[in-house]
Parts: sequence; C-alpha cells; structure tokens
Amino acid sequence: MAQFEYRTLIYGTPDPMRRWVITSPDAQTPCQQVGTAEKGRFVGRIWQAMRLLETALREVDADGWELVSASFSGILSFYGCAVLKRRAVK
Repeated sequence: MAQFEYRTLIYGTPDPMRRWVITSPDAQTPCQQVGTAEKGRFVGRIWQAMRLLETALREVDADGWELVSASFSGILSFYGCAVLKRRAVK
C-alpha cells in the first residue's frame, strides 16, 4: 500500500481570471478551484502566480496536503503546475 497520495494543481485557465485548480480525473469533470482568483496580468505574472499559490496552499493545508514541487513555463501563454502530497489514509 502506498504511503502517500498525490494531487496536482494547474495554473493558467483559458478565461481572463487566473487561478489554481485541482486537476480532474477525466476530461468531462470540471476542475475545482482552490484559493482566490483574479484578473490576469502580463507584467508581474510570476509574482501573481506565486501569491495565488500561497492562497491555494492555505486552503488545502487544512486537509493535510503539503507542497512537493512547483514549476512555471511559457512566454505568451504562462502556466504552472504544483504537486501536493499527504499521508495515505489507511
């Protein structure tokens, strides 16, 4: 049995609002937003993504999730990915 369970958060939705969402197990299920959302910016977008990640982590921390890794990429279409883990429930 696995010791940990993992969850992936994605940043960079196609609408003008920027937010972190929990990835869905399939393409038909909508993703669930965590943390706050705000209008995207071009200048300061890395700062905005990290600040919004902090609000998302505060929300999922209550369920025992902790950040393992976060990365960002893109020039015109900026996006990010964060991996979280927590102890598996036996």
